[in-house]
Parts: sequence; C-alpha cells; structure tokens
Amino acid sequence: MFGTTNHHGLTDALLHDGPIRSFTKPVRGDNLWLLSSGALAADSAKLLNSDKLKTRLAELRKEFDFVLIDLPPLARYSDAIGLGQMTDGFILVLEANNTRREAALQVAEGLRAANIRILGAVLNKRTYPIPETLYHKL
Repeated sequence: MFGTTNHHGLTDALLHDGPIRSFTKPVRGDNLWLLSSGALAADSAKLLNSDKLKTRLAELRKEFDFVLIDLPPLARYSDAIGLGQMTDGFILVLEANNTRREAALQVAEGLRAANIRILGAVLNKRTYPIPETLYHKL
C-alpha cells in the first residue's frame, strides 16, 4: 500500500538495539512514517508480551505525535488484546455486509472487560444502492 518493503520493522526493533526511528520508513513526505511488522520471528508471541515492546511503544510516543497500530481481527486473534492494553484505545474497523452486529458487540464487550477504551468505529467497504449517476444528482 505504501510502496515499501516489510523488512527492518517492529520485529527487528524488538530483537535489536538502536533508536526506534532507525526501524521506521518515511512514506508520503515527512509527515507520515511506517514501522512495518518486519520479518517473522519464531517466538513472536513472546515478543508481543515482552518489556521490550513496552519500551519501544514508549519510544514511538516520544518520537511521533500520533501512533496508529494496525492489528489483526479481534474475533480471530487474541494478540490484539495484550497490545491494546498498552495503548490509549482502539478504533474498531467494521466491514459493511460482513461484520455481524453480534460479533461487533462481543468484541466491544471483550475490549471493555480488558479495560481497553473504544475511541470510535469505522464502517469500511460500504456500498451505495443508488446508481452513481443518480447519486451525484441528489
């Protein structure tokens, strides 16, 4: 999506020393930086629960104004809950015509039970039943 590679990312920042910015890549000018996931690690579950991750997140907060973390679906993976407890909150991304209300409510309840704030929600992949030619005339 950003026209860059996945090497030298978060996994590398957790396994090696150096300033956090040395693991990030500028995309679209100077105002947007990307810390990709990096190479796969044999013990990635252990890395996500490490003190080093907390340290690296603190470094990101100091270095950048905003830190957004893209996580896997909460309904399928529990990694996001542990990482979410180290953040200011979650923005749920719900896929239109795919995410069921019951599943979204269950995820929201799980986040609240883990004391993770829900900052908002985004409805993704929304389609419009009105043809585009008519839609522009409205």
